[in-house]
Amino acid sequence: MLIEKIMTRNVVTIDENDTLLEAAKTLRKNRVSGAPVLNERGELVGIISEADLLKVLEGFSWYSKFLMFLHILDENEEAQKDFEIVNSTKVADVMSKKPRTVKVNDSVYDAASIMHSNGFNRLPVVDEREKLVGIVARADIIASL
Repeated sequence: MLIEKIMTRNVVTIDENDTLLEAAKTLRKNRVSGAPVLNERGELVGIISEADLLKVLEGFSWYSKFLMFLHILDENEEAQKDFEIVNSTKVADVMSKKPRTVKVNDSVYDAASIMHSNGFNRLPVVDEREKLVGIVARADIIASL
């Protein structure tokens, strides 16, 4: 089976100049855990995932997955400064650059092999000109079985 049969064509993308906060909101709004990153020319330049965002947060001394949503953070001056950093840091600074891609005519097996051997959850799908045309996720591959 070919990638073009199982890929998602309407891809949620993130601009490389978006802030981490904007990227997080886009991921949440669209209920996806990661997305391709495009530059101003619409070229694929990276991938950003929830894991990338969490790595940034884990660098802050106050951060704890258990405290993240507590109201007390609103009154914490250190946390507020860190939120300002997150709101000013660009996606291009933390995204995975030069992402592995698959082509529409590659096999599902090839995509599964790349994902498994590299620990990826998703792969951008590009055409012969390297233009983003879709995305294939682990769930797509599992569903195709």
